[in-house]
This record gives sequence, structure tokens and C-alpha cells, in this order.
Amino acid sequence: MNSAKKLMNQQNKTDNDAAKAGVPASGSRVLGDAGGGPDRKPIILGAICVIVVLALCIGVGIQQLKPQRVLVVNDTKKTMDDMMYPIYERESMYLPLNETYQYMMGSSVWDVGYQGDDSSVEAGTNNSDGLKIEIMNKETEYEILYQEAEKAGYKITEDEEKDAEKQADEALKGLSGVQKLKLCISKKNLTSRFEKRIVADRYKADRQAELDKEVDEDKAIADISKEDYRQYDIDYYYVSLSTVDSEGNSKELSKSDKEELASDIKALAKKAAKAKDFSKLIEDEEKSDIKYNTGNFTEKSGWTFVSDKNLKKIKALKNGEISEVFIDDSAGYYVFVKMIDNNSTESYESECDKAIEEAQEAKYDEWYKGIKDGYKVEINNEIWDDITIGAVTTAIVTAEDLQAMAEEESSGTSE
Repeated sequence: MNSAKKLMNQQNKTDNDAAKAGVPASGSRVLGDAGGGPDRKPIILGAICVIVVLALCIGVGIQQLKPQRVLVVNDTKKTMDDMMYPIYERESMYLPLNETYQYMMGSSVWDVGYQGDDSSVEAGTNNSDGLKIEIMNKETEYEILYQEAEKAGYKITEDEEKDAEKQADEALKGLSGVQKLKLCISKKNLTSRFEKRIVADRYKADRQAELDKEVDEDKAIADISKEDYRQYDIDYYYVSLSTVDSEGNSKELSKSDKEELASDIKALAKKAAKAKDFSKLIEDEEKSDIKYNTGNFTEKSGWTFVSDKNLKKIKALKNGEISEVFIDDSAGYYVFVKMIDNNSTESYESECDKAIEEAQEAKYDEWYKGIKDGYKVEINNEIWDDITIGAVTTAIVTAEDLQAMAEEESSGTSE
């Protein structure tokens, strides 16, 4: 519109100057002018104005329809259309849990503490904000890894192409045409997305394998005490000294009830001494207050079913030996145990594996940070700040939709 006005003003100025100089204005006829027909200049000028106005309007329209970029990694741009699927991935994962969280915790699954595995998310961040950080970090990482893979000469294989297509089909299963449109997804763009993910994941796995060789495993587990994580594996029978009333409140049993339970569990312990199968001392456990279970504890963790004094007695048991009945009101249970393994290394080995894995992850994080620093990464916060995880795709694909899809898949699997 401003361009059109400028043209009009220029033309008016030209006509005024011409009039002062005694030259006919563009819109007037000159005596003796050949042809005598209507002057076409105003028509041409009007047409030019219309064209300029249309061009400006079309330009604005195209700009409004063009998806705005949210993430730029070097020369690769991702718009909100591109971000819809990773948002849907997270929202469809947590949405079915929302009703349970509301009932059990009185809070939505989006408002509780962050449930994901992104170590960069600060403690105390709610799940909605944490998942938002996770999504952006993952999309950035995938793009950087893919670009690194391309530079390293990685190509997708035929089997990987088939796998990507299969993943796309699985992701689209159960979605209506309208839902796909609103989610901005199709088989073509999802297949392309999964192909890039697969190549990026393969490149990451190869790099991780090389980085793992640089980890000093002995150093990683040096501070883990084998004695602290000595594990005791037990089978046991127990009875709780409290019950739950109709309102869900815990209530301690009466003295007479406790005495009766003590008598019952002592009788069961006598039966255990002669039984061939320790796990089958109770014929109908549903009708019995005494329950059977298996478990373990470590020197470091202890076991809350008995007092410290009685725990020492349990630790002293030989493998296969059955304890006395521990009548311990302060612990809240009456219990007796059978020692299965008094020197299991399972917890120690698990803790060592965890420490080594953390060292490997730290090595990868260090490598990735160095690679990322060489990339130009831009996030359009004007758009991304307005996104609230838990409120983007949940009205497009509802909890009821997800439930129906799960039931359909389950029935298809069972057939």
C-alpha cells in the first residue's frame, strides 16, 4: 500500500510541475493530438497501482502461511510443523498416565517433577517444562549427529530404509486423516525423519564404542565398597501389625489381634522346618493375613522389616537356614526368613555397572559438547516460549483416542 501511494504522489508531482511549465498534464489532452481517443495513461497508472497493491498483499499472505522456523542448526531449519511429531511422541507417552497422577497425587502428570532422562534439566523443574527442554535438546542432538554422520560418509542401508518405513507405519497407526493433518505428519515426512534418526543413532553408537575405550573402569568403580553392597537374598513370611480402614487410614491392630497373629506365624514357622518347599507353606494366601515374599537387602541399605538387633541375627544365618520368628512390634511386622544367599555380588556388580555407564555417558557428553560448539544453533524463543507441553497435541489425539488405539493393537496382537 505504501508503494502504491508513493507512485500516486510521484505522478501528482509530475502533473503539477508540468502545469507550471506550460506542459499539458498527463491526464489532459493536447490540441491537435492525433487519434482523438481517450487518454490511456490514467488507466495504465491505475493498473500499476492495483498490481502493486496485489503484490504487497500476496507477499504478506505468503509470509503468514510460511511456517516459521523454530530451530536452526547450521543451514538446516526446523519449523513448528517439524516439531509437532516429537511433541506428540512425548505427550502421547505421558497423557495416558494423567488420570492416575490426578487420582494418586492430586496433580497432573505435567505438573509433577520432571520424569525424563535429560541430565541438563534442573532439579525441581516440572514435567511439562522438563520435557520441553528435552525435546529441543534431542532435536538439536539428532540434527548435529546426522550432519556429522553425513560428513563421515554414512549412508542409510536398504534394511534401515525398510525399518524407517515400518516405524512410520507404526507411528501413523490408528490416527485419522484429520489428526495426521493437524499433527503435520505423513508417511513421507515421518519416514524421512526416522531415516535420519537411524543414521544418527548408528553414528552415535559407533562413536560411543570408541569413547568407551577411553574410560578408566577401575577408576570409575574405585569408591564402591564391596562390603557395603554385599547382598543378602532371602525368602520370608510376614504379617503386618496394622490395617487400613474404609477411609484409607492406617490403624494399628489391637493387642489381642497381635497375639493371635503371633501364634499363627509361629505355627507356620514350625511347619517350615519340615517342609520340602518353603514357598508353599500357606494353602490359600488370599484368605491368610500372613504373606510370602522374596527379597534382598545390602549391608548399606539394611531391611526395615526388623530391628537392627534382629537384622544382625538374619545376617548371621547360613545359606538354607531358617530363622526364628521375630516378634517385633516396633518394626511393624512379625516375620521369619530363609537365607538363600548370604554373600551375593549382584548389588555390587550392578553398582559398578552403573558407575561405568555414568563415566561413559560423561565421556560422550564431553565429546558432544565439543562437536556442538562448532555448530551454529539458533532457537526462535519468540515461538518456542509460547509452547506448553501437555497442551499442544492432547486435544488432537486425546487420552480416549490413545486408549482405543492401545486396545485395538492389543486385540490385533492376541488374534
